[in-house]
Amino acid sequence: MEVKQFDSNGVNISYTKSGEGQPLIFVHGNMGSNQFFKDCPELFKGYTVYMPDSRSHGKSGKVKRLNYNDMAEDIVRLIEHEKMDKPILFGFSDGGIIALLIAMKHPDLLGKIFAAGINLTPKGINGFWRFCTRLAFSFTFPFKFGDKMRLMMTQPNITADDLKAITTPTIVLFGEKDIVKLADSQTVVDSVADGKLVIIPKENHGSYIEDNQKLYNILKPHLEEEVVSDEE
Repeated sequence: MEVKQFDSNGVNISYTKSGEGQPLIFVHGNMGSNQFFKDCPELFKGYTVYMPDSRSHGKSGKVKRLNYNDMAEDIVRLIEHEKMDKPILFGFSDGGIIALLIAMKHPDLLGKIFAAGINLTPKGINGFWRFCTRLAFSFTFPFKFGDKMRLMMTQPNITADDLKAITTPTIVLFGEKDIVKLADSQTVVDSVADGKLVIIPKENHGSYIEDNQKLYNILKPHLEEEVVSDEE
């Protein structure tokens, strides 16, 4: 596994690269790092697996204020930097939001996206967890975690009309016990041109992601699905 880096508009973005084959990118969630997917390169044989650290996370450069649009553009620049052709993008939580934003703004860039545990607005997080986020922010806002809490409290702000721009095949994963609302996942599937919702029984927000073998078993059949063109 190679540990690499590149400059994204003045911010150093660290990422790992391993394997050979179709490009497959894993993007972690808030306060995480690419170590969340540490076993994935061994599981996803036949793919070139890229695992970036988002800005202000892991080994990537720090910024004063996080914004999902900037984080999405970092992944776009990674794709350009590595000259990837139609990569598959898996995003968990914040990473899933990033996947949606990229597919909205760059409809021809990605081959397929997986968005797991996503919310379209801050209110897409269940009320108890929104309260916990506000409470955490009140204690952490002067410190390094404060901006990550602020991000969750103020973003994203994605509408159903925004999602209609997505033509990339989109698979939304939702844990039955997730902290985000099922309605947001359903809105994505109902709004995009080619969407599918996969509800995972008995799983919470990150349990099926953190268990990389379980994640592989969930993704594998969908990775093997062929995209049927309109001409066929």
